[in-house]
Amino acid sequence: MIYVTFSFLLISIASFFMVPLSFSREFCIWEMVTFMIVAVLFLQHKVRRNGIICFDMFFIPTFLLINYAHAVFIYPDDGFLPPFQFPTNVELIPYAVSVAQMGIAFYMFGNIYFEKDIQEKIVLKTDIPKMAVNRIAIVSFIASLAVFCYVIVLRLAAAFQHLYPRLMTMILSLIALSWFFQTQQLNAEDHSFFDMLRKNKMNIASTLLFSVSQLFVGSRAVVLFLLFILLLLVNIYYFRIRFRLLLPAMLLGMFLMGFLAIIRVSSYNLSNVNFIDAFKYGVEVIIDSPSILWLFLSDFVVNAKTLYDAVDFTRLNGFLMGTSYVQYLFVFVPMGGSYFTKLLTGLDMDEVRTGNILTSFSDATYGLGTNMVGDLYMNFSFLGVVILMFLLGMLVARVEIPKSKYQLYAYMALFANCIYLVRADIFSWLTFFVFFLIFDWLLRIHIVYDEDITD
Repeated sequence: MIYVTFSFLLISIASFFMVPLSFSREFCIWEMVTFMIVAVLFLQHKVRRNGIICFDMFFIPTFLLINYAHAVFIYPDDGFLPPFQFPTNVELIPYAVSVAQMGIAFYMFGNIYFEKDIQEKIVLKTDIPKMAVNRIAIVSFIASLAVFCYVIVLRLAAAFQHLYPRLMTMILSLIALSWFFQTQQLNAEDHSFFDMLRKNKMNIASTLLFSVSQLFVGSRAVVLFLLFILLLLVNIYYFRIRFRLLLPAMLLGMFLMGFLAIIRVSSYNLSNVNFIDAFKYGVEVIIDSPSILWLFLSDFVVNAKTLYDAVDFTRLNGFLMGTSYVQYLFVFVPMGGSYFTKLLTGLDMDEVRTGNILTSFSDATYGLGTNMVGDLYMNFSFLGVVILMFLLGMLVARVEIPKSKYQLYAYMALFANCIYLVRADIFSWLTFFVFFLIFDWLLRIHIVYDEDITD
């Protein structure tokens, strides 16, 4: 497999230097077809090695949809996609696609080159005190219940205030870590669906309360993050998820993401109207649209625009030179990202986020989001794309079969972002990883009181 990915790397480099100066669908098709051929071989290798539930099984198809689908299948009839109602420099599309291809080629090569040489896959087992297992389950349940009550009561009273995203990520991390702690208490025979239900009653309640509260206010990302982490843990410790179960769940999830994307960019988003009105609006849009398939997948293809705009932005304004990533250097410090970004760059975090920059650059009336490749390109040019994508591939290869608790935490954080990562930034998973480490340490503290006995 290493020769296949290396050949793909050479082909991608050659294509990068032969990019046409104007839009060429033929060139974009060439890029997509070469990627798909290698991607199929790459995923076959990964599934044989890691099983169907692995990071690349979700990451690679998402990369395909986000970075190739618009250029090959949709443009120029893309007016039905809300982000493409704002101007785009279409002459840069082939170049932007070739940059994305370079990035994924270096990712695959780095991933294969640094794979662990294993003879037998060992399920990680570490010592977690029962005290810590009970403590984190109670804490995560109380936190989830508090969020649920806050959302329901204040929303019904028409006094709802938007939830602080970082706080929601903290609660998500608590719930996920509680599930992991419980898996470390399993006996050899506790590996079935019913064992999972029996041993995780409080964790299931926490998950449901937290998920319902988030979906009630239209926040889908954190729910997806949590569900992906649970999918990974269930597959490792309880029972193997079969493809016949995974496929319908994936299709349903893609439909729901696309449906929520339709109503989110309209006046019928869940922050303004009730669920019934939003649902009716979404159904009407789908029925009236001649491009129903792409509407369902819109949440995956609209970020192609931010890839194109990222390249266009740098030609006019230069590169950001890493200012977008300063926050991640201090993610372990409360409010450290905001403080140190301001201290070191003189700018607020909102001013260095590429999603906000591209929204202003396009004169869009709502946030356009970003694209992992585009975000890297805006900061460090195509060199940053290839270097950091190579390092990402290397990281995934080292943690996909974890040999320590900390490697598993890194893989859980990456797996949570296996879809979102392609349409975010390359370090978005770090926040989860840091929270896992902090809560693991705090909730495992065992205070022992020693009494001095004197005669």
